[in-house]
Amino acid sequence: MRSASVLSLALLGSAVTLSGAMAASAGCGKAVTLTSGVKKLTVKDKTRQYTLQLPANYDPTHPYRVVFGWHGANDNMDVTVKGSLVQPAGSFRYFGLQPLANDSAILVAPDALNKAWYNRNDEDYAFFDAMLAQLAGGLCVNEKQIFSLGFSHGGAFAKALSCKRASSLRGVIILDGGGPIDGSTGCSDDPIGALVVHGVNDGIQGGRATRDLYVKRNGCSTATNPKEPAVNSKAPHILTEYQGCKDGFPVWYIAFDGQHWMAPYDGGSGNNGEKTFTPAAAWKFITQFQ
Repeated sequence: MRSASVLSLALLGSAVTLSGAMAASAGCGKAVTLTSGVKKLTVKDKTRQYTLQLPANYDPTHPYRVVFGWHGANDNMDVTVKGSLVQPAGSFRYFGLQPLANDSAILVAPDALNKAWYNRNDEDYAFFDAMLAQLAGGLCVNEKQIFSLGFSHGGAFAKALSCKRASSLRGVIILDGGGPIDGSTGCSDDPIGALVVHGVNDGIQGGRATRDLYVKRNGCSTATNPKEPAVNSKAPHILTEYQGCKDGFPVWYIAFDGQHWMAPYDGGSGNNGEKTFTPAAAWKFITQFQ
């Protein structure tokens, strides 16, 4: 087990590789049928929508990784697209990943029914399935590079997807997403890459429980009690990269001195899209899978 600040993320480990790591979808090589913007689907007799952001110079012969970004409760997809809960305005588009991706990924901002991921009758699972099918059929997608990222209630749903749709996902990123997966009966035992980010002043026991769920699931051999900054210490966040996990299925854990913030920063008191460490950590986590 190692601990470090995100400033030294570049020094942590090497790229994770798997055999057959590239899996081109049916949409590769076809004429483009989807463009950036709001898309609508009928799922379980309800109209659902999401915002799609394609690379500026999208190449239909290149399989792209895909990142789904799940907004929190009482919000909508526009919060994800515009980053409107974080200042300065526009600094946290698609959880701050859009500028870091540099046109190397397809970004998806799903919209919840009634502003929350209640998943009644598995309708949100079905929504994810329908979006992924539409993307894979109409675009060139690397089906071994699908990621799910969420904040708060969206983080809880991202966890649920990692339980129920493990075969479709390469990794999951949970930002202040609370405790273990709710209703996990029948949860897949398949390992999945995981990054858990949680504030020590935001019910940290829930973040630890989420972390430990993936530590166990991925068979990591190191202890589950890494260092964390003290509450109100204004100490830097601490990144732990677990060791001994199943090959190709890392578990990273970031504890920060703060509360329920989407874009925390060291020594800060809220969301700041220019100073936050979460986008760099999330993008580093995603791009280790080569």
